[in-house]
Amino acid sequence: MVTAPKSSAVNNREFFWSPSSPIGSDLTVCATFVNGQGFDQQGVVLRLHPLPSGRVSGVTVTRNVWMGAFNVFNYHVWNTEADPSSPFTQFGSTIVSPLPISPATYPLNLCARTVASSNRVQFVVWTQGQAMPAWGSALQGGEATIPASAPSAGRGGWFAGHLRPGTNMRYANLSINGVVQTDLP
Repeated sequence: MVTAPKSSAVNNREFFWSPSSPIGSDLTVCATFVNGQGFDQQGVVLRLHPLPSGRVSGVTVTRNVWMGAFNVFNYHVWNTEADPSSPFTQFGSTIVSPLPISPATYPLNLCARTVASSNRVQFVVWTQGQAMPAWGSALQGGEATIPASAPSAGRGGWFAGHLRPGTNMRYANLSINGVVQTDLP
């Protein structure tokens, strides 16, 4: 469960990860987004890389919240050191037409992976009762070329954004490269 402190702002965004998760350039990160409300934004982070300043960089696949279009998934490169007021750059998006535009679907399963040999990030999503789609599914997923500004390796983890102060959202089935993460705070 991710809970926004009562003192947080609605535009707050957080990464969380397991300290024992592997470091690599080819990672697969999965999660079930169990619940959320309003513009709560869930996602995964790949190649999460600590910077000398204590800040981080990484690649995310997140559910869109802008204009309430919850069937869109966005790809971003993050660098919280470069410009803290604008720490991310979007490099693509994919519409998953089987999902409703609004409201957000819960529970929703998402797996995303980086493929170093093709320099791509891919994802698939599916709802409760469905089987995981095959990688490359044009109907239930998407892919994009990773920009040169992205880190080439790092850890896998998860993303939570836009929680209203004092509210929470729940994740389940958190795994990296098929290993369920049990040592999360």
